Amino acid sequence: MTCHKGYLLRLERANTHAVLRSVDAAVTMVMTMGLLSPEKMIVAKVVSHRNLERRVLLALEEFGSFEFIDVRRQAGLAEIKRTGEEETAFSLLDRLQKIVSTLELSQERRSGKVLEIDDSTIQNSLKNASEVIDAVESEVIEIDTGLIVARTESERQKGIKAVATSLKPLGIDPSLIRTTEFTFTTAGLVPSGRQDELEWSLKEVTEGAFTLSTYSLKGGAYACVITVPVELKDAVERILTALEFEAFTIPEGESGRPEQIVEDADQRVQQLEEEIENLTQRKKTIAREWGRRILGGWEALDIERRRIEIKRYIVYTDQSIKMWGWIPESRESQLEPLLRASVGAALEVTFDKPEFADHEAPTCLSNPSFMAPTEDVVKSFGVPSRHDLDPTKIMWLTFPVIFGLVFADAGQGPLIILIGLVALRAKRKGQSWGAIMGYVQNGAEGLIMMGIAATIGGFLFGSFLGAETVIEPLWQTFAHTIDGVKNPYRDSHMLKLSIEVGAIHLSLGILLNLYNKLKHKSYKEAIAAASYLILYIGFVNLLFGVSYNSVGKWFSTTGNVYLWVPIAGIGYGTGNNGVYPALPLSPMVFSIAFFIIPFAIMAVASMLTGMEGMVSFLEHAIGMISHTVSYARIFALNTVHIILSSVFIEMLPAVVIITFPALELFGVEIIPHEFIVEGEHVPASLPLLGAIMGTVIVGLLEGLLGFMHTLRLHYVEWFSKFYHAGGVEFMPFRARRIHTIQMTTESAQPAIAYQ
Repeated sequence: MTCHKGYLLRLERANTHAVLRSVDAAVTMVMTMGLLSPEKMIVAKVVSHRNLERRVLLALEEFGSFEFIDVRRQAGLAEIKRTGEEETAFSLLDRLQKIVSTLELSQERRSGKVLEIDDSTIQNSLKNASEVIDAVESEVIEIDTGLIVARTESERQKGIKAVATSLKPLGIDPSLIRTTEFTFTTAGLVPSGRQDELEWSLKEVTEGAFTLSTYSLKGGAYACVITVPVELKDAVERILTALEFEAFTIPEGESGRPEQIVEDADQRVQQLEEEIENLTQRKKTIAREWGRRILGGWEALDIERRRIEIKRYIVYTDQSIKMWGWIPESRESQLEPLLRASVGAALEVTFDKPEFADHEAPTCLSNPSFMAPTEDVVKSFGVPSRHDLDPTKIMWLTFPVIFGLVFADAGQGPLIILIGLVALRAKRKGQSWGAIMGYVQNGAEGLIMMGIAATIGGFLFGSFLGAETVIEPLWQTFAHTIDGVKNPYRDSHMLKLSIEVGAIHLSLGILLNLYNKLKHKSYKEAIAAASYLILYIGFVNLLFGVSYNSVGKWFSTTGNVYLWVPIAGIGYGTGNNGVYPALPLSPMVFSIAFFIIPFAIMAVASMLTGMEGMVSFLEHAIGMISHTVSYARIFALNTVHIILSSVFIEMLPAVVIITFPALELFGVEIIPHEFIVEGEHVPASLPLLGAIMGTVIVGLLEGLLGFMHTLRLHYVEWFSKFYHAGGVEFMPFRARRIHTIQMTTESAQPAIAYQ
């Protein structure tokens, strides 16, 4: 028995070292490719002549990957005061901002062609802005003032009309409702049921020295006018407050019959509305004719503001300027040539990687632009730290794949693609869809990927707009019927597929954790990670290669263990199913070698890394089962989607039934000649009304629900295996241009433009 244990320990040690060696080789290759790691950051130190400050800033702005380090604060230097031109820039920017707000111009939405501007000097930016302000500001202020006055007067006239309308049944001249030398008169509303109490209270307080006129209104309240001796004013006002009396606001200077006042107010409001309409049209005309130049001038000064504010990071001497900044190491060779082309010989550029770089440096992610929505999803969980991985490139594929399994529909998937394409077109045109729909617009590329995956999933499982009587599943394991009878195993196959997808996804996360530990040479943690990888794969293999409903079979001394082959065994059961190859190990030996021993090694290695390692060990040990089972939500949500869609298809009247002709592509039957439903042969068809209602209601709700659960599987289950976040996002100095492109006196040079 001792020899047998020694053999198992040697086997496990060999397995661990083999895994470490193979993963170490993979790490070297992946690190060389730079696929998963944030960019390595270095510090660039730029020194130039003080008179060339503007050129240096413009070159760094064009470079677009230089994040200033606050050297002045670290050195305890005083703030630099703004020059007169810089103060003018801020003043003009405020004035342009007011014009933009008054004309209701969209700063986030491009209107027409972009404007070419020359902002090589601050004087050019000020001149351009001044020309725009001189041309439109006075008229815009006049229009804005006129609108304010007209709208204020219109509201006042509407108030006069409301009061006069309330007084009309009482026939009271509003000018009489006031305090005179002898009397106090007020008018207002008394809540329903309190008019008798009001009359009794007035009689008691005034001993009958009062007049009261009331009129019942439709809402149940009473309009009333009260007159009492002026010396009783305070006592009467206390009574009115206690009875929740709501006094009318009597407009000053209004007198006459209430009917005439109402008529005059109506005429005045109509005149004011026409005046407001004329002023609004003038405003729209200015916005249409001058909007592009106004937004161009505003954007140029807003960029100028950023250039001025960035000077607080620059160290000035009598003759030179010094600035430090983080840049990606991959762009080191590009910085100096760009600066020299702009500045010339009066320049010194050095590069340094300080000891604190791995801890203090910002995180710069390098992903293709079409992966931007996925990168935003990663950042919403937390920016990767310098010791973290960037899962964007992997998540770009896994997120739509899992969503496609949850929301598998060959009819609704193309609708998601269409929405994504429309959003992408609007984004590229610089249009803004607002705060809420802006999320759809920003995630256009991700929507397209999700729609493609959902469409593929729909064809695999045979779902079209929630109906299962249109297309035949391409994956025959999930056939709707078997020999004319509803497939009783379809749900169990879908459940197994969900768990296997989870096992693959989680294994990938554990592998990424191992890769990260080896990358940073954390070998104790790497041993724990390698043991966890072996443990988890062994656990999954015991589930599918031995038994998932009897743990006792895992420790049988007879028989074989069958190697789990992902996805391929779905529809063939577990264990000896004709697909999984047999391993020359009994379940007992396999459980000890690939389950118990890795578990023990992981526990010991975790304890050696301290309390944090022990907490991680407990989380992984508990999460190994719960996180795997959590992927059953794929099966649950897929089933719910089909059931809810079928409710609309079956419950609503058909109205119009669309019959689909048989379709076969490359020898594969897509739409069959007929389906067998409850023993009856029916053609491929779809009730139109039910499909439309199901798509509108279920598509929206289930689409959002599917997205949220797919997000949860990545954030909670997958990220917990390797991702920690806690980094600081790289914020380089660059111009964000929507309405302008930069011009020089010689040629047009587009700066980094916003898209």
